[in-house]
Amino acid sequence: MTSPRQELHRMENQAHMTNRIRLNLLAAALLLNQAAFAVHLDVEVWGEGNALFVGYCRTPGVVGCDLGGLTQMLELPAGALPKEAATGKLIFLADFRDLPGGDFRTKNPGFQSIQNALLPNELLGYRALGVLKYWNPTLSSWGNPPHGIQITLFGGLEGSAEVISDFSECAGQLICFSDGSFGIDGSTIFSAEGILGNPELVVDITNNNGILHTHLSFFLENQQGEIGGPVGAYLVEMQLISNARFFPSEPFLILLNAGLDESAFAAALVALAGKPSDTDPDPPRPILPASIPGDVDLDSDVDRIDVALILLAAQNNEQLNPGNAMFDVNRDGVIDRTDAFLAKDLCTLRLCNIPIIAPATVLNVAAVYDQNTGKLNLNDIQVSNQHYRAQLQLQDENIFVLNTVQIDKPRYAIPVRYDIANGILEIPSVYTHGKNFKATLRNIGDDKFRLEQLTEIGGVFE
Repeated sequence: MTSPRQELHRMENQAHMTNRIRLNLLAAALLLNQAAFAVHLDVEVWGEGNALFVGYCRTPGVVGCDLGGLTQMLELPAGALPKEAATGKLIFLADFRDLPGGDFRTKNPGFQSIQNALLPNELLGYRALGVLKYWNPTLSSWGNPPHGIQITLFGGLEGSAEVISDFSECAGQLICFSDGSFGIDGSTIFSAEGILGNPELVVDITNNNGILHTHLSFFLENQQGEIGGPVGAYLVEMQLISNARFFPSEPFLILLNAGLDESAFAAALVALAGKPSDTDPDPPRPILPASIPGDVDLDSDVDRIDVALILLAAQNNEQLNPGNAMFDVNRDGVIDRTDAFLAKDLCTLRLCNIPIIAPATVLNVAAVYDQNTGKLNLNDIQVSNQHYRAQLQLQDENIFVLNTVQIDKPRYAIPVRYDIANGILEIPSVYTHGKNFKATLRNIGDDKFRLEQLTEIGGVFE
């Protein structure tokens, strides 16, 4: 039999345990609420021809791709989309309070692409633009951030010219990257005065299937590097660039929440987006075919898994739609066992090993010619110690006219070279229709260049 003192201790211990459980549940609830709110919207990137595009990530089930869930969570008006009304720029959302980062740092939004949306081993970078803007929740207006407050983007890399040009070491590519292709980590600072630090840094390099998924780190801080800042929302601007394409993406905005609740953050967004629009702001998405016929799981081979997936679709009488178009191997408009048998026949290698096929597109070539449009894109021209980008248009037979030229930074190991003294433009390799050519053009005045030499070359520079 317990004494009154013992019973009192037992009751006190039980009360302490109950309070501790309540506190733990409360903390868990707060964390769950915080995690639920810290939903972000990733930047999806793809290439089309010689241009780069960005849009909202909408891959089902992937974190950072639920545009509908995000707009519902913020209780945005029907039809509202994260798009700046004044400029049409897409807005990608993130929250400094996400669990991995803490109150004043975040690794969101991420940058990602789906298979074959970009080239294999394509090097993506960002270019910071504009000035830092701040949403003052007290005044309910956008303006400059408080004095000395800035956002630092850290985690990008500085690209270097340490690349390999040995065809035998590059799996069929003209140039590929070595382990030492990147320099030190760098940072970019968004401030009310503009961009400080390094305005252009590397985001990441795609894998052999053109897939990219990476996250950099945003920090809210003062000029002394001390983490923290006023409650509100912050807006930065950038665009993406590629070493394999002439045209960068359209500029876009990243809206970062610093301590606002859902309704206050939604107010900051609505102030930018204006009235809801019924139009989708995404640029037209390119059609992304299977890597090879019969490769329905898009892993660059045709094997028993592909055959099984087609048989399963046929068994379930799946109707043909854009999402399963690759299952219709013979392109007769239906998915049936014939498609599975054809996929089986396409698997000709022993045990269906992944075939080793040289990439269809040569990367990192400083010059690309489009026979359909007659445009010659020179992605890196060295003139003395300065570098430029330019585009020439074929006018008459062997005569090109200079369309555009802009100053740039060195981006290629072997650039095009122009000699001002003799007017000779030497192109070590121009890529067109799966072949490479060495070319020489001469400046004949009036922004015109005459093609004087064109010689097909192999996989290495001569």
